[in-house]
Amino acid sequence: MEPRPEPPPWLPVTRTPSPPAPSAGAAGGAGARPADGGGAPSGGGASPPPATPRPTFTWQRLTRTRRGAAGLAIGSAALLLWPFAGWAAIPWLVGLGVLVLLRLLRLDGLLRGWVWHLGGLVVVAGLMYSTGPWAWALAASIGVLVAGLLQLPWWRLAAVGAVMCVVSGVGFAFSTHQTQEAQRAQEAAENAQSYSLQGERTPERVVGALLENIAQDDVPAFCGLLDGPARTDVVRATGAADCPGALAVLRSRESSPQYQHLDAPTVQNGSVWLTDACRTGWGTPALGGQALGRIEVRKSAPPGGTYFISRFLPC
Repeated sequence: MEPRPEPPPWLPVTRTPSPPAPSAGAAGGAGARPADGGGAPSGGGASPPPATPRPTFTWQRLTRTRRGAAGLAIGSAALLLWPFAGWAAIPWLVGLGVLVLLRLLRLDGLLRGWVWHLGGLVVVAGLMYSTGPWAWALAASIGVLVAGLLQLPWWRLAAVGAVMCVVSGVGFAFSTHQTQEAQRAQEAAENAQSYSLQGERTPERVVGALLENIAQDDVPAFCGLLDGPARTDVVRATGAADCPGALAVLRSRESSPQYQHLDAPTVQNGSVWLTDACRTGWGTPALGGQALGRIEVRKSAPPGGTYFISRFLPC
């Protein structure tokens, strides 16, 4: 056999792949089988390592450090106070603005990890400013109750939280009712002050203007024609809560009363004018009735000098 010629130098060198090494089972013979007739092959390699369990989240992990405990307390306080503040977004925006300002001024490094806690305190302060002491007490009671429920079957803390929720809930409801009553009284006083600027040019025109305002559903003119005692008489007679409500009740009874060519004589008695409206639409049971049939008219002080209804008298 002639010798194999050498390849030219510009051709790439190729290597013949070596055959794979025979396995341990093949070395014993091609027809050899396991003694047990099959099953798992004999393990020459190492088994895979066991899977490490994932760490589970627990609230106790947050309370191990001072930062974690403080952050949990601040976050819980903010979330509990938020509903009582009417879901206001302004405190949260202010807290975010404080964080951005600290970042721009490069003061976050001085706080050493307490930046978010400071922003949370700003949010809590804003929410507390928007609420009251009873809201704070109720939010704290709910927090104690939730903490007790998370620690069941240790029921003592949950029982304390439930009692606190009942007491603070009653106080919060009473405080809210008082606040709403004060707001209604303030609105009524403001409405009475604005209505007192109305009036008529002559005392004979007052009864016709009263019925005309009912027909036209003119709340400012109707309530502005009535002085405080007269307004109280109309509200009491209609069973309404205020003067606009009284006008709504009167219109539901009679929406288009006759206000022209009325049989309502007016007599002056010193500084007071008495108008007999018992035979007009105002004297019917649908409106003022016989209990409010006679009308006392007075003149306002200068510079107004207009005539208004001071009170009502029975027929």
